[in-house]
Amino acid sequence: MSSTDDAINAASDSIGRARGNQGSSYGDTLVRGAAIGAVVSLPIAGIGLLGGALLGAGVAAVDKILKD
Repeated sequence: MSSTDDAINAASDSIGRARGNQGSSYGDTLVRGAAIGAVVSLPIAGIGLLGGALLGAGVAAVDKILKD
């Protein structure tokens, strides 16, 4: 299994857990954002999975703070 498959599986699992909870916690929001960011960053050279995960978690955190 490649790292791309692992990232996609992690993102899928995270999104599935997030959809299971109606009121998602701050941690769930960060995990979902990190998973989505990691998958989105795959085709972008120079960012990598970790950079995409950090960026995705940051965007999700800001979004969660502004909504609440």
